[in-house]
Amino acid sequence: MKFLGERQAILIVFAVIFIYVLIMGAVSVARHYNFQTQAWDMGIFAQTFWNTAHGRVMQNSIEEVPNHFGVHMSPILFILVPGFLIFPSVYYLLIVQTLALALGAWPLYLFAKKILERKDLALALAAGYLLYPPLHWVNLFDFHPVAFLVPALLAAFYFFYEKKWFWFWVFMVVAAASQEDAVLAAMFAGLFLAALRWDEKKERKMGLAAALIALVYFVLSMKIIMPYLGGGLLRLDRYAELGGSVGEIARNLLFNPALFFKTAFSAQKLSYLFWLFLPVAFLPFVYLPAILLLIPGLLENLLTSFGNQFSGFYQYDSMLIAGIFISSVYGLRTLLKRRPDKALLFKSIIICAIFAGFLLRSPVSPFSFPVEFFKSNERQQTLRQIVKSVPSGASVAAETNIVPHLSDREYVYMSGSEPFMVDVVILDGADFFGFKDPDSFRKYADSYANAGEYDVRVIKERYIVFTKKGLFLETEQ
Repeated sequence: MKFLGERQAILIVFAVIFIYVLIMGAVSVARHYNFQTQAWDMGIFAQTFWNTAHGRVMQNSIEEVPNHFGVHMSPILFILVPGFLIFPSVYYLLIVQTLALALGAWPLYLFAKKILERKDLALALAAGYLLYPPLHWVNLFDFHPVAFLVPALLAAFYFFYEKKWFWFWVFMVVAAASQEDAVLAAMFAGLFLAALRWDEKKERKMGLAAALIALVYFVLSMKIIMPYLGGGLLRLDRYAELGGSVGEIARNLLFNPALFFKTAFSAQKLSYLFWLFLPVAFLPFVYLPAILLLIPGLLENLLTSFGNQFSGFYQYDSMLIAGIFISSVYGLRTLLKRRPDKALLFKSIIICAIFAGFLLRSPVSPFSFPVEFFKSNERQQTLRQIVKSVPSGASVAAETNIVPHLSDREYVYMSGSEPFMVDVVILDGADFFGFKDPDSFRKYADSYANAGEYDVRVIKERYIVFTKKGLFLETEQ
């Protein structure tokens, strides 16, 4: 596409971004509207923002500790609070996340064009990013601040190469502020940039400074800030098969390499790696030094026993997406240097890989588009009426898909996890999620039925609503 002008290329990039926002925004919004989002994690963040807006900074009643920063250190949430004050809704969070992920294509295009010196290949990679299945799954599964790592790290790389140091630092800070483990992604990015530009004193210093500051911030978060807020590395249990502490895990892996390979390269994890790299035609492996960018995310997802992290269907790939596309740029540059006469072939292979990954793995491909999110059914209509009837100040316990719709209050819990008898309990007699078995569900329901303090409504012979006596539902007022 040598005939393609810069203006046309920019128009194409933003046209594809617009289409992405339109489709993924609509799917994300419809998913929530029709009760497909979860208490973990949509309910957590919706209530955290609502509480913050009402003076209880970063608190929620769903996680293990009251302050979210005790579970995940995500100061980026403060940047989003002003917008929530204007538009206090779950939909605000979903739309902002979609916009941020979509806009990551712009710095990726600029970065790829600078490195490859070809607009057509830069366009292909930017389009590939927007068609990348793991990006779609990150976007689709509720809201997570770590998703902002993706566009922030892409922007930081572009500004590093442009030597626009103020903006480089702005986006490195945003990347590190998205979550405590994202700090490690920022640290390894700094190390990679320093090594890559070692002969350039200014660039070397900037890369090393970014890595050092990220390391210090990570240690402060882990050792001081998060424990002070009652938390810390609460998800370390997902690596229990390797040891009981970070030090023990490191020692076991170091002195028993077989344990590492057995854990990291099971059949399921090899399948995960295949689908992770297929849509970029395995380009990151062409330029091996760029694998440094992927180390934190790969270790995090390959060493765990928690299946969701290596399924490719949740937010966990946020740690990898930016690094995968940055390393793909370097991989493609390596190929072009070796065989410049094969540029057309390389482009064709990349485009085929992009569409193969999209068609076979994306949740919004023509083969798997979630049409059901846009259809209403009796369950959703009934739940909507129940949710509307709950008084705004009442404490609530409900099943996981209902909690995000009742997060605008100080106390909301998944049914069965509340530490006290709440004002309103909403149960779905056909859904035992969160309970060990149906018998546990029945015992829980009986505890409210036998308390003598609640009025009981059974709706459509399926939904049970316990309401504390004297507390009238909105439809009764």
